[in-house]
Amino acid sequence: MHARLLGAAVFSAGLLLGLTQAAGADDVATGAKLVQKACTTCHSLASPAAPRQGPSLVGVFGRAAGALPGFNYSPGFRAGAKGVVWDEANLDRWLTNPQAMFPGAVMLYKQANPDKRRAIIAFLQTLK
Repeated sequence: MHARLLGAAVFSAGLLLGLTQAAGADDVATGAKLVQKACTTCHSLASPAAPRQGPSLVGVFGRAAGALPGFNYSPGFRAGAKGVVWDEANLDRWLTNPQAMFPGAVMLYKQANPDKRRAIIAFLQTLK
């Protein structure tokens, strides 16, 4: 029953946000589960939120990398982040291999599966 309600809520949110067919409700629901499992140990899904090891993920899509006020980014991240905005392509590169994108970045999580990365990115787009 709860899974149906969650699915309906995610589907409705997807419609309201005008998600493209490439990032449909199934991707958002899958992404929500993946983020909850793999990301929330280090990242908050609330805003405002005290930073954890990583910054809050609320509003990450469309935000300049390294620009969340109050978060102390690593020197490697700050050096690589100049001019980078978190869009689908940059989030995909980041989730594939953070250290390859920004040498010296601290994030350890990597996601080799492109379908899982797409789902995570679809969910992150809903965090306004």
